[in-house]
Amino acid sequence: MKLLTRYIIREHVGPLVFALSALTSLLMLQYVARQLANLAGKGLPWSAIGKFFVLSLPFTIAMTMPMAVLMATLFAFGRLAAEHEITAFKANGVRVRSLMAPVLACALLVSLVMVWFNDQVLPASNHRLRILQQDITRTKPTVALREQVLNAVTDQFFMRVARVNAETNRIY
Repeated sequence: MKLLTRYIIREHVGPLVFALSALTSLLMLQYVARQLANLAGKGLPWSAIGKFFVLSLPFTIAMTMPMAVLMATLFAFGRLAAEHEITAFKANGVRVRSLMAPVLACALLVSLVMVWFNDQVLPASNHRLRILQQDITRTKPTVALREQVLNAVTDQFFMRVARVNAETNRIY
């Protein structure tokens, strides 16, 4: 592997890891804030709550990977342009095509990995997450009910719950 290829790839890996972790963390934080109130106050074990969020992670990664690749590419080439490294490469006879080749090869690799991820890992985790949600609903039927709100039980039947006792699963 040429020195230039390693340099260009190294310039992209750091921003890619940072962008992927930052975007995934932001989306998971938003998801945790929305779901934690439904799960934590219902008397579920922490292992079930942790498993719920771990199974939610592949969907979040599938959503954030394209944004992370875009941010990494913009950051890396923006930094190279800001420090006039692209101009220096051109002055030394390096074509822009040579600068883009390692990035395109890595993009092809990331695309193939994400096709496999979206085809194999994502459906399996979504299925296991759905089964976990159904198990939680069967074990604690009052988990889905919210207090002082009209809860849709079926398409034509709604129920307003005044208070839910999480220990006894009793509703008032």
